[in-house]
Amino acid sequence: MNDTLLSRARAAWEACATLRGRRLRYKRYTFGRQWHDPCVLDNGSVSTERDHLIANGYMPVTNNIIRQLVKTITGCFRDSAAQSAALSATVDTDAATFQEFLISGCAIQRIYNGVITPVSPARFFIDRLQNADGKGSELMGELHDMSLSALIERFAHGDAGRMQMLRAAYRRHAADMSPEAVLPRIGESADDTISFDSSERPATLRVFEIWSRECRRRLRVHDPLTGSLTITDADAEKRLRATNRKRERRGEAPLQWRLSIEVQWVCRYMTTDGRVLDTIAAQHHPYAMCFYPMIDGEVHSFVEDIIDQQHNINWLMTLNDRMLSQAAKGVVLFPENQFSAQMPASMVAEKMREPDGIVVYRPEAGVPGPQQVMTSVNTVGTQQMLDTQLRLMREVSGVGDALRGQTPSATTSASLYESQQQGQLLALRDLLDTFMAYLRRRKL
Repeated sequence: MNDTLLSRARAAWEACATLRGRRLRYKRYTFGRQWHDPCVLDNGSVSTERDHLIANGYMPVTNNIIRQLVKTITGCFRDSAAQSAALSATVDTDAATFQEFLISGCAIQRIYNGVITPVSPARFFIDRLQNADGKGSELMGELHDMSLSALIERFAHGDAGRMQMLRAAYRRHAADMSPEAVLPRIGESADDTISFDSSERPATLRVFEIWSRECRRRLRVHDPLTGSLTITDADAEKRLRATNRKRERRGEAPLQWRLSIEVQWVCRYMTTDGRVLDTIAAQHHPYAMCFYPMIDGEVHSFVEDIIDQQHNINWLMTLNDRMLSQAAKGVVLFPENQFSAQMPASMVAEKMREPDGIVVYRPEAGVPGPQQVMTSVNTVGTQQMLDTQLRLMREVSGVGDALRGQTPSATTSASLYESQQQGQLLALRDLLDTFMAYLRRRKL
């Protein structure tokens, strides 16, 4: 049973690989690491765009616009949440989840004893997505990396025997821990290359929290003497028959029961070798989730819509920077036969740099004098293409200057500026209303 459940969890984890991979790319773009996409070179090898550009003499330029757009929309959410008394207590946690929702299209929170904890999609798995709220799935969970003290605190329940079992489980896996493992750098992501089988964090044990939807045979027992209705395990039928025989001898009304199927969510905390550390049964799993928009099972986020524009902007900035670095900037063409003995070429170069410099030379008839060459890179159209991509970024995202609070021009009236803000908020209405509905739907 445990091995089968662990195999189902592994299959669910692998089924979420595409979602995790896309989320990782969107997260990198959001926080400025925008040259990590792989590209296939002419020789068939694979390299990142950054390494390929550097190898060819380019210096990759990043002008991160996505981050500012995400911050602006998150600010709109905070403004809406601040006006709701029901959301004011959890606004910070919900804002972090909303930012994840913009980046990956996934909003996942774990609700336990009234405490809300955001869950990273990098550690979450689910067996199927039929609905945006996760209904229809039969298995889900997340990966935990726990130290020995955390294991004992969470699963010992004050029992000495369980403490010894947890210590033995930890020591058994400690032998497989890499001695070269180091703590992740503070401020850097620890979930970009996570695996299912083992913990990447030193001195920790991988624990699977697996929630499965299970059907159990139960008996609904009615007692005519008291009018009570109770639910008991199916294996209690023999005991109930014995009770009825006693009642029959006393002339009392017998118990009545019928078989029913009860659906429960059962949580098992398991180690990589299938050992169950703890079991919990509940009417519902603790996760509140929203995957949106989901069309035919596909999840598409806000950031996904504007990645192409951000990519083109970076390429144009890099190309413009390369042309600027190679363009002639104040190069002096000085005829060799016009240098004087009193002013050699080194002195001419020095005088040309001085604001009040004087260059003395002897002109010759029919030979042009010294010329200064300046090359303009605007003639190739990079500036026009960059302006086009920036305009497309505003149109695709729906976040314009008015929503960002930028100062309008002198010719913009107050009514027009307010109308622009409302129009841009209307473009974001779907995102904001969907997330607000998700918050109202969750149960604390």
